[in-house]
Amino acid sequence: MYSGLPPIITKFKKCTAMKNKELFDHTVKILVNAYLDNSLVQGNCHACAVGNIIAANMHLKYDKNLKWIGRQVAWPQVFVTVSFEIAQVKRPWNFTGAAKEQINSTGYTWQELARIEYAFERARFAKTQEERMFNGLMAVIDVLSQIYEINETTKAATQGLFNKE
Repeated sequence: MYSGLPPIITKFKKCTAMKNKELFDHTVKILVNAYLDNSLVQGNCHACAVGNIIAANMHLKYDKNLKWIGRQVAWPQVFVTVSFEIAQVKRPWNFTGAAKEQINSTGYTWQELARIEYAFERARFAKTQEERMFNGLMAVIDVLSQIYEINETTKAATQGLFNKE
């Protein structure tokens, strides 16, 4: 498993406008690990971008089918992006119990996670699954750059972390 962030992420110049750099770095590390470990899958609530963020923060493990071991997925009760639809279904009244626990474990609001999920699931289609995952991650980095108000240099350097070469 990919164990740490490349030196580039720790050498970013301080960005005075950037909010919560620690959470940004933690989230990027989770997504880099998932991408490089091939445990990132669109359309799988356990292993999509949000599923990986929740799993990492709740210390959940995956089985061979990329399903969480010992825990049911509850967060899609609050929001879900259906792959064949443009709209995202949002049910804020379901932000309770296990769904709330899973979402709150991330440090994000459910609205921010909904933006991340929509970007990942609705990414530009590609010829291969690998390209589609990459496109989804680039869309997620776009959303994270808005959430954290990061500059273009940091955004470009972050996108470079998802290179499998």
